[in-house]
Amino acid sequence: MSLAAPAGSGSVALAVGGARERVRLRRRWRANAVAYLYLAPAAALTAVFVYWPLVASAALSFYDWNLVSPDRVAVGWQNYRDLVQSRAFRLSLVNTGQAAVALTVLTVLAPLILAVLVLQVTPRWRNVYRVVLFSPTVISMAIACAIWLWMFHPLYGVLNAALGLAGLPAPAWLSSSDWAIWSIVLVTVWKTFGFNFVIYTAGLLAIPAELYQAARVDGASDAQLFRHITLPLLAPTTLFVLLTTFILGPQNLFIPTQILTQGGPNEASNNVAYLVYQLGFEYFRVGYASAAATLIFLVFLVLTAIQFLLAERRIHYGG
Repeated sequence: MSLAAPAGSGSVALAVGGARERVRLRRRWRANAVAYLYLAPAAALTAVFVYWPLVASAALSFYDWNLVSPDRVAVGWQNYRDLVQSRAFRLSLVNTGQAAVALTVLTVLAPLILAVLVLQVTPRWRNVYRVVLFSPTVISMAIACAIWLWMFHPLYGVLNAALGLAGLPAPAWLSSSDWAIWSIVLVTVWKTFGFNFVIYTAGLLAIPAELYQAARVDGASDAQLFRHITLPLLAPTTLFVLLTTFILGPQNLFIPTQILTQGGPNEASNNVAYLVYQLGFEYFRVGYASAAATLIFLVFLVLTAIQFLLAERRIHYGG
């Protein structure tokens, strides 16, 4: 008795397989089309309000323009050459770098430590601490600056009064070249601290409690729990906090600088964001300001990419 397959059965199987593959590809195409359709509005807004201004600013950096005149004079790379030789630009970069390091320590490490400590207290007091630490975040930066303006007052400020009671010298916070930039950093930390604290609290609550319980059964100490469980599982959260703090740092420094010191004294508290504002909207050197903005963007883009690549290698995303 012959067991040979009927004639044409192979071609039928191929046809059925090809039809299934076409259906699968069609479904995948439809799913991708729906995803891109949902992303299209956000992509369009980003292109119009982020990337187009970047391109326009880069184009303006090759012109001399005062923001009012209808004529723009092409100057080539002159704005960039003048910028590199500018003392104000170099000093603003140094101040921004110092402030970025301070913000990284005070608004990345400190919120992490406080979030760990707050979760160890009783639930009743835990909510109180959350509210107290997060409350400065909900007020505007201008109001925060007004509060600290009185606290920095050389005669009636609470800071100098407390230092006087302790027998310590009272600095001129906003008018001293040594203290002005750190006064700006202090206000920025106080205003932005709570956001990172809440992010870290959410990340800690997402870690399964069973991991800590199993480690304690094996005899792990609190320090070992923090090092081998908390830190590795919080790595994605830490990367997010680190990058956002680094990228948003110049923006967060702008309003305190504008309200409290205007970049003084003698450019001691100036930073890259406020310098661009000064060049463009106070001195009306729009091409020069655009060159500064473009160069600053490239510097921060490179630093952020390096930071992201170095940190990404040590991060494991659980799933």
